Amino acid sequence: MKKILAIIFALLIVAAPTIHWAITNPSNSLELMQTLRNSDNPESLFLDSKRIDYKSIEYIQEEFNPNMITQITLLEFDEKTYLIQTTPGTKKMKIIAIEELPIEIREYFIKRE
Repeated sequence: MKKILAIIFALLIVAAPTIHWAITNPSNSLELMQTLRNSDNPESLFLDSKRIDYKSIEYIQEEFNPNMITQITLLEFDEKTYLIQTTPGTKKMKIIAIEELPIEIREYFIKRE
């Protein structure tokens, strides 16, 4: 019995970082918006600290009240870029719309990479 408890305790210690990450990181656009609005440390959400715009974060936290939150994916294929709008905040994504982006907008996103 003691060995089983020791194994369970060891597994919890090893799994703790993964559990913390799964609980605290947003998994969709709706959760991201809520996390940005309520976070004391929004910098932790960014992969690259050079891309943080503190004015935008402050605006989102204090003044921004969205009418709608959308979740989009940009898919580049055969020298074309497609914008795919999906349902935010759902366990299984459903596609709302797919549009091919104009060349100017495609080039803008390619420069941002």
